[in-house]
Amino acid sequence: MLIFKLMYLIRGYVVVRLTDANFEKIINLLRRKGIVMWDIEKSGNEVKFKMSYDDYRKYSEIAAETKMEPLKAKGAALKFRKFKVRKGFIAGVFLFLVCLYLMSSLVWNVQVIGTSQSNADKIIGILEENEIKVPVSQGSIEPKSIETIIYKNFDTFKFVEVYVEGSNLIIFVKEKNPEPALIKTNEPTSIVSRKNAIISKVIAKSGQPVVKQGDVVYEGQTLIMGIVKNKNSDEFVMVPSDGIVYAKTYYNFEMKEEKIRQVEVPTNKSSSVFFLKINGNNVKIIGDKEPYENYNYKESTINFPILSQMTDIIVVKGVYYEETVKKIEIDKDSAQNRMKVAMYDDLLEKCSRDSKILKSSINFTQDDDYYYLRAQIEVMEDIGETVKIYPMTEENKDIDE
Repeated sequence: MLIFKLMYLIRGYVVVRLTDANFEKIINLLRRKGIVMWDIEKSGNEVKFKMSYDDYRKYSEIAAETKMEPLKAKGAALKFRKFKVRKGFIAGVFLFLVCLYLMSSLVWNVQVIGTSQSNADKIIGILEENEIKVPVSQGSIEPKSIETIIYKNFDTFKFVEVYVEGSNLIIFVKEKNPEPALIKTNEPTSIVSRKNAIISKVIAKSGQPVVKQGDVVYEGQTLIMGIVKNKNSDEFVMVPSDGIVYAKTYYNFEMKEEKIRQVEVPTNKSSSVFFLKINGNNVKIIGDKEPYENYNYKESTINFPILSQMTDIIVVKGVYYEETVKKIEIDKDSAQNRMKVAMYDDLLEKCSRDSKILKSSINFTQDDDYYYLRAQIEVMEDIGETVKIYPMTEENKDIDE
């Protein structure tokens, strides 16, 4: 019986109500014609039963002559017949899906990241010269081949990566850092001061020292000159200077730290907002912007596989996390340690690696709102910097004369 019901559930059946007083005679008539009926239920002067959809259509004249009323029709075949009637609609849906697939399998845009717009335009132009034009099938794109083309035409890129993301061809490049101008060992140079200082010791391995211990020098002043007198004549020659110039430098610092600091502490409340990102612009869909006075905001993107690839439309979910502002009192020792650490970090950035602190004078004061640090640090360090020097040309000699 279960298999029988399952078969008619697939083929389709009709639930019929018969209200004729002689319903027994009508049921016998239907049976004699070979019509299968099941789940017969009698209630007063009416009876309900099920019969196949094909039999109901075949003997529709008997159903019209008697008081047979169809209540409902079920079955997979009936659903299929509905779609069969709507052939144009089904064909349109199928055609739409095919077009959607074809469009999503194409690359519609080229994005170059990591370089100037002029270089990006040149890259796109070179790709077009090599018959790589949008729209282009994703399957025909060979990232390694494109990378090779770019490397051949640009010697300023040290890294190139090409990949397909959705309907975009992404070309990520990284330019080479310009190499600093190196001074050759045999080129004439002088050593000048990098900062204001008081000279303590001059060690000249090559070149002519022009300062001595106790001299006050300023930034850019020559310390060891790359011009020396020739031993065999009265002429001066240019040589590469080499040496170390130790000097005392002084650094002054002024810092302050709040006595009462306002700290944002998160609560358990949050609120979400959704945006539709179209061409870089956010259009709000659901939710409120800035629902709290103090908050921490985080975003995440939701990509729809086909829609995002074809139209670059992205749904952005933003979450506002509420925060409350609490006042925290900073004790004196913590504030002083914080300022001293910040001062020494700043000093390390300003001094050379082999520097040595000779003397430090640190004073702490405070008022109603702040703790203050005022300090002077005396440092011994090498202040020399090598610079290239050039011989005087004949034209410059004539001008001087």
